[in-house]
This record gives sequence, structure tokens and C-alpha cells, in this order.
Amino acid sequence: MSVNSVNEIEVIPTGAALGAELRGLDLTQDIPVETAETLKRLWAEHMVLLIRGQPLEKTRLLEVADMLGGRQETASRAMLVKGGIKAGSARISDVAGVSLISNLGDDGKPRKITEGSGSLEIKWHTDNSYSQNPPMGSILNAITVPVDGGGHTSFCNMVLAYETLPDDLKRAVEGKHMRHDNTHNTVGKVRAIFKEPTCREDIEGPVHPLVRVHPVTGKRALYLSRRHGWPSSYIVESGDAESEALQDRLWAHIDQERFTWTHDTWQSGDVLMWDNQSVLHRRSEIDHSQARLLQRTLVKAERFISAWEPTQAP
Repeated sequence: MSVNSVNEIEVIPTGAALGAELRGLDLTQDIPVETAETLKRLWAEHMVLLIRGQPLEKTRLLEVADMLGGRQETASRAMLVKGGIKAGSARISDVAGVSLISNLGDDGKPRKITEGSGSLEIKWHTDNSYSQNPPMGSILNAITVPVDGGGHTSFCNMVLAYETLPDDLKRAVEGKHMRHDNTHNTVGKVRAIFKEPTCREDIEGPVHPLVRVHPVTGKRALYLSRRHGWPSSYIVESGDAESEALQDRLWAHIDQERFTWTHDTWQSGDVLMWDNQSVLHRRSEIDHSQARLLQRTLVKAERFISAWEPTQAP
């Protein structure tokens, strides 16, 4: 068999609400069109894919993104540069389109607190939802990971979360939209180019529907912004108190183990790719005495489909 033949792919589901490991793929090598299409189908089906033993250079990581739909530069890069952080530092990759997910300081040593997420816990979110055109997917490649030192990555099936909403809660979200907070970073720090918001009008991020439709599967999924406490992301059609109460109920609903799967056996060379159109993800705290360095790229979406578009069936 040739390298990366469709017939060589082995799919091992996690047994949880989402996720599968793929074997028989070598992302360092050329991917035939037929195999790429199969990979896209499996990604939509399982939402999260793990492929081990993939030591990818930054340029190759971008080529993989191109194969899966096209690379997309992270929305935070321009904000970081504007805030005075230089490309090629411990915070910003020297290659546009590749982000560094790291707990390293500028001296190359691990820290608990850095200008980014450092070693802190990262709560549920979907990548770059604070941009007008959020990415379809994310591809994360492990370079250095701690030994029994945390940094576990969990995923939540937002299709299943939507489908299992109580009837009254499903009615409550119908037709609603959320403004996604772009003033705070992933761990809740105010970005250098913004001031601490004092009211909802200070939040300048885009407005997205609370429910979106997956372009491949046609299924509905909840679509929530990062939650940092008031004033932050809010439901446009609701007043502050009502918005906070509805968000409380939604977050309480999705925070159930039956919707999740956790990758807690990170190895150097792991590729973990997830579909931002149908999942949230979070990360556990890291042992800040150990280094953790991963590189990530984003895959652009064909389009964002609102569940509230007249042409979309329930």
C-alpha cells in the first residue's frame, strides 16, 4: 500500500461523546486528495481527532491546514503586535498563521504567569469566536509536554448539548444572539490594547447566533463565547440580568461529563484537531515547573450558518 492510503486509516473512537484516534496516517508526507476528503469526513463525524507521532515543522502544519480547507491567521496576533509583543518571541511565532501555546517566558523557562495563558487553567471556549469570521477548525501539534504535569485538553460536544436542552431552555435560546467578548484573552486578562470594560457597550466583539448549523452534518450546535463575568459577553436581545441568568443556565447544562472527552495522555508529536463549529474545549492547569510548548494553526470556514436563517430546517 502507498503512504497515506485511505485503506490504511484505522479509526479508534474514544467511546465518549466525541473524539477518535486515527492510525495509519503520516502528516509529514503528501496526502492524496481521496485521503484528505476522508479525513474531512471523519473530522466532521467525530469532531475531535488525535493522530500521534507527527513531528511537524511550522510550514508543514500550515500545509496540512491548507489541505483541510485553508489556513487562517489567529485574530489575536494583530492585537498582540499592536500591544508591543514582537514576532519571534516566546509569545508570537515567527511564522504568521502559527500560534505558540506555551508556558515559557522570554528566557525560555516555564512560568505560572506569562503574557499569554502561561500555566493557568483555561475555561471552556471555542477558538477565535471573538472574530467576525471564526475558524472552522484548530490543529494543535505538541512539541514539549510535561510529564504527569497537567495541561489536559477537554472537549464538549455542543451538538449533543443543544439536542438535550430542556424544552423551555431550547425555547429561550431560539432566535437569540450573543456578542462575543474580544477585550479579554483566554485566561480572562484584559488585552493590552483595551481598557477594563465597565458596561456591555465596551464590548466590541462580533455578534453571532446562539445556535449555528454545521455545514457538513447539518446539525445544530450551541455556540457560546468565553465567559469572564459581567460585563463581558452578553445576549443581545436580553437585558443584563436576563442575559446573565440565561447564560448561567446554559453553562450549567453543558458542564456535564456525558458531553465530554479529555485528552490526558499528551505525547510529543501528538496532533489534536477539533471542529470549532461543534465543540468547546478547555485546558487544565499546568505544573509550572515543567515546560509545555505546542504550535497551533487554524483552518478557515467556508461560511458561518446561523440556525436562524429562514432556509435552515430545525
